[in-house]
Amino acid sequence: MALPRLTGALRSFSNVTKHEDYSEELADLMTKRSKLHEQLLKSDLTWKKIIKFVDDNLDKKEHQTVNGDLKTILQAAKQIVGAENGQEAIESGAVFLFKTFHRKECVGHDETKAIKQMFGPFPSSSATAACNATCRIASHFTEEQLTALIQMAEEQNGDNRVFFGKNIVFSFDMHDLDHSEELPVNGETDAQKIISLDYNKFLNNQLNHLQNYCDEKSDLKSLEKVDDSFLWCEVGKYLNESQGGTPGGPTTEDLCCTLYEMLASTKSGDELQNELFELLGPEGFELIEKLLQNRSLILERSLTCPNDNRFQTLQEQCKKFIGENAKPNYGCQVTIQSEQEKLLMKQYRREEKRNARKERQAGEDGEVSGEGLMCFDPKELRMQRELALLNARSMPVLGRQREMDFEKIHYPHVYDSRAEAMKTSAFIGGAKVFLPESVQRENNKMYEEVKIPHSEPMPIGIEEKIVYIKDLDEIGQLAFKGMKRLNRIQSIVFETAYNTNENMLICAPTGAGKTNIAMLTVLHEIRQHVQHDVIKKDEFKIVYVAPMKALAAEMTNYFSKRLEPLGITVKELTGDMQLSKGEILRTQMLVTTPEKWDVVTRKSVGDVALSQLVKLLILDEVHLLHEDRGPVLESIVARTLRQVESTQSMIRILGLSATLPNYLDVATFLHVNPYIGLFYFDGRFRPVPLGQTFIGIKTTNKVQQLNHMDEVCYENVLKQIMAGHQVMVFVHARNATVRTAMGLREKAKNNGHICHFLSPQGSDYGQAEKQVKISNGFRHCKCKF
Repeated sequence: MALPRLTGALRSFSNVTKHEDYSEELADLMTKRSKLHEQLLKSDLTWKKIIKFVDDNLDKKEHQTVNGDLKTILQAAKQIVGAENGQEAIESGAVFLFKTFHRKECVGHDETKAIKQMFGPFPSSSATAACNATCRIASHFTEEQLTALIQMAEEQNGDNRVFFGKNIVFSFDMHDLDHSEELPVNGETDAQKIISLDYNKFLNNQLNHLQNYCDEKSDLKSLEKVDDSFLWCEVGKYLNESQGGTPGGPTTEDLCCTLYEMLASTKSGDELQNELFELLGPEGFELIEKLLQNRSLILERSLTCPNDNRFQTLQEQCKKFIGENAKPNYGCQVTIQSEQEKLLMKQYRREEKRNARKERQAGEDGEVSGEGLMCFDPKELRMQRELALLNARSMPVLGRQREMDFEKIHYPHVYDSRAEAMKTSAFIGGAKVFLPESVQRENNKMYEEVKIPHSEPMPIGIEEKIVYIKDLDEIGQLAFKGMKRLNRIQSIVFETAYNTNENMLICAPTGAGKTNIAMLTVLHEIRQHVQHDVIKKDEFKIVYVAPMKALAAEMTNYFSKRLEPLGITVKELTGDMQLSKGEILRTQMLVTTPEKWDVVTRKSVGDVALSQLVKLLILDEVHLLHEDRGPVLESIVARTLRQVESTQSMIRILGLSATLPNYLDVATFLHVNPYIGLFYFDGRFRPVPLGQTFIGIKTTNKVQQLNHMDEVCYENVLKQIMAGHQVMVFVHARNATVRTAMGLREKAKNNGHICHFLSPQGSDYGQAEKQVKISNGFRHCKCKF
């Protein structure tokens, strides 16, 4: 017999998870959005419906001409909406153009205004082509047919609307809790659905209902004779069928005791059915049916007619079970034991088995050995068990060993508020996570906005000391010329970065000064090769791996300016910037990309001397390990570590990352000592506090989504510009850059806010304008921010 499932039994006896019939839909945002989108496609006019309308009402001879016009409208919509927004948005735009021009012969002022309001600036040739194609299509149909097509979609769209709260039923009936008053359940007043707080009345109702149920079933199915041995016989049949003589299962007496207690309980038939199924499993369907049908008769005969010896043994076992509570019911109780209690119970069972074995041997030999039977003293074990319970009373139910081991692991330079919150009792107990109380919400017909304020900065610790540039040595002062001091994060990292050779992993927010931390490690490497105030430039190479070519060029300029007073040469080594072997030998610091450095280090001949001279490897944006370029970074690190092991040379690795949730795994991968070289700074260390605002557009129509997103974007951009701030707008595609900028400029002109977007005509305005014109991203954009 399969062991009972404890979780199912707990669900059966718990009122918290009582089975109820929930008819409402799942509160899943994506599911609701997809269903709403499907309803919109069924009710609103779509491009497929227009094609079907054309196919149903035209002859085959005219199909070719009309299909060409439909393709023209679709192509015009693609130019107006933008190919980067997807096919669905393009088809929605084509439907909008069809509805706009189906009764027009030319593009007028109202039509231009409507298209510009919906899509922003658009090429006039596309609108003219769409208008002409729509006119040619409309000429094949009557006015009534076109009107029926438009009105049919509008009527369907209007009839299927369900207002929020329409299907909610409110009840204003009030009830006082009284011990004898009957309460309606879920608003039902049926006699079978009424419960009472009077226990005796509830028990009598359940027994009468069970008796009536048995009487009704007796007419349909003949029941076996129920006597004092009925339970014993049925349990014996069940065990023979389920176990088949397999040892180790429950005995007939134990299972009869358990079933008798379950039948004598005050639980209803449904609850008892679930409990019996958890106990007996699917093999006991027939036994469960017989027990529920004859429940009252089994209890009555068992209490009044204890004549059978086997049933008398059963009653004694049940009384012993009730009095001593030796073992829990199957699937009905949960026993919590301490570690000492578990050891005592093991000793108890071991001694019991040993005595039983010696009794069997004594019975076979015909002798009784008193020495073996006296080794087990149940009174002594009971006293030890009571003593263990008294000791366990002052100890927690769940041992602290694991928690203490976890708390022992404390990394001195990890400032992770989320990890600290996960250690709290509320989080471990499964408490829900809510937004902070200071969150601001705004909800209107177009969008919903949630503003999350910035987090409070991390309090300054006692051991934190700001590092001033004047306190550094001569090399440090030359490299950081023009700076007065390091910031907070740089000061915390300073000792490990500037005075040790430890591998390091720095995880800090954007703008926290990670580049200057890399500069500290570079200066430490330079200081190690200074002899008699002369830098031995031929003894070391420093490699800085940047993720992109543009960032590599920027880092080259930065390090060149900083290290120029020291005479250190910095060169860029990428696919666009090739260096000769002589230039590489004359260069002390190389700024490259992962792919380029991977190719250089893969060569077996020619660049061996270069790779052996590398003493410091800086990996910027190391979180790219999780992306497509991760294997390249992984191979670089693995090859570097293998070189360290094979040549017994020292190559320091520095990893820089802005966002890295599994920093412990990456630190292990980079061979970083987490107690010395691991530094993690969360959002509380941002130099400028960061607030977050989430805006969700409500409409599901693709064209309306684009329009509403442009409206919301313009409102927020204008708000920030009027407050005197600079604004950067990121879009999801490169082609959408110009369209978004032109749309913002057009809205600013129409609303009279263009003056806020114009830059002041200062001395640097001309040079900035030239750079904007030269830039590839804004080559065709005349808008200024």
